[in-house]
Amino acid sequence: MKKFVFELEKLLNLRKYEQDQAQIELGKAVQAEAKIQEGLDDLAKQYVATKKMSAGQSDFGDMARTQQFYSFIKIQQEKLMSDMAQAKIVTEEKRAAFNAAMQKHESIKKLKERQYEAFRSEQKKLEAKALDDIVTSKYN
Repeated sequence: MKKFVFELEKLLNLRKYEQDQAQIELGKAVQAEAKIQEGLDDLAKQYVATKKMSAGQSDFGDMARTQQFYSFIKIQQEKLMSDMAQAKIVTEEKRAAFNAAMQKHESIKKLKERQYEAFRSEQKKLEAKALDDIVTSKYN
């Protein structure tokens, strides 16, 4: 019995490699987004801690420094929000690239499966014919 050979095996391997690379890039983009979110969470924690600390202040110097710190947190938050928007755009681009690579890989994979099923069907027909020939030659 002859062995199944898929002529587009190299293309299938290339598509799989492209899919894997797109998945890695998507992972990096999601990780960058998570890091920015972590920075935003840290700022929120600092804001809450400062708010608790400054609740009973009566010194104007401390109040002024607290207000400056709030301004600093607001500026940092705006920067991180801008970074997050950019990161989300990049993540969506990487997700689209991954989906496209996955579709390309799956289409070649399905083609291989169809060709393999056709090959198996043909092999079964050949085996049946060979068995018929054996039986026919035995009784003739």
